[in-house]
Amino acid sequence: SIDVVGVGGVFTGEDAFEMILCGATAVQVGTCHWTEGPKCFNRICSELSEIMKSKGYNSIADFKGQLKEWSKEGVAKSREAKKKNKAQQSQGPNLNQEAPSDYQFLSMLFFALLAILVADKMGHINI
Repeated sequence: SIDVVGVGGVFTGEDAFEMILCGATAVQVGTCHWTEGPKCFNRICSELSEIMKSKGYNSIADFKGQLKEWSKEGVAKSREAKKKNKAQQSQGPNLNQEAPSDYQFLSMLFFALLAILVADKMGHINI
């Protein structure tokens, strides 16, 4: 078995969620880190945690690789969920929520991946 890393266009927790849903074991954050700085990792992790909570997932393993085949019913459910999520976001963030345990794991994963990429770029390791 080969682990897949989701790469390209990761700017939000939803981007990370979609890549993990497709089966990614890790998600690379590049341009977002370059433009936003290291604070992007906490933001992306928080957004991913909120998505997981809204969908009833307790861990990444609950949804990793669980992308379902396209269907009209699935699209309708997805649109409805997005409308509901948008309505909840317009009410403002709830600052009293506790982050799921995956939050710290994802933060460490993002930083480790970034360290590996920087070491490779500087020629200290070869990937």
